[in-house]
Amino acid sequence: MYWKLRIPLLLCSFGIISGFVQIFHHLFFVNIPYLINSVIFIGLIVIIFTLLEKTRVNEKKVHFSLGAAIILFGITFDYLMV
Repeated sequence: MYWKLRIPLLLCSFGIISGFVQIFHHLFFVNIPYLINSVIFIGLIVIIFTLLEKTRVNEKKVHFSLGAAIILFGITFDYLMV
């Protein structure tokens, strides 16, 4: 069973960006309101997802187990960066 990379890369990018924001919070969130913090986080996700769409990386098909491994990597990265 094959799967397009769109969903696994989106979920992985959520995990990676969330991990980096947790580690480098002093770079991202310096005395700014919570709403702007959320906009920055979502903006980073949108930028990454747009780059992946423009380069057509999301259209590639991979095996289901590799897609699950990519998602698991994103979740693990987020969990370990606490």
